[in-house]
Amino acid sequence: MRKLLFSVAIATATLAAVPAAAQMQGRPGYDQRNDRRDDHRGEWNRNGPNRQAVNELLRDLNRAENQIDRAQRFRAISPREAVSLRREANQIRLRLNFALRGGLSGREFGELRVRVNRLEQRVRYERRDRDRRPG
Repeated sequence: MRKLLFSVAIATATLAAVPAAAQMQGRPGYDQRNDRRDDHRGEWNRNGPNRQAVNELLRDLNRAENQIDRAQRFRAISPREAVSLRREANQIRLRLNFALRGGLSGREFGELRVRVNRLEQRVRYERRDRDRRPG
């Protein structure tokens, strides 16, 4: 009975290890010959913007969101305008997070950069239009 339980335990452990080894086969940087992972830290985003450009885009988006909050707090924009601007900022942030998962291409980065610039322009416009309608 012990021999049977021991052989079942070994078979179970072997079967559990096979899927884990199979998962590693398709990963970038996996070298099947000597089971070594290469260092791909610099390749997080091939042929796209560098990390500094993405961080600058995030800073600009955060700055635009802070300007929206400040403008609403000082009643330079109406609550309706603030909701619209925040919605646009959230859409940009969601799109950026989605694009960063698979790697951000140069085209996607350019589109996001344009959207952030337009958001900043809209915030400036809404602050200066002096309509301040309440709702």
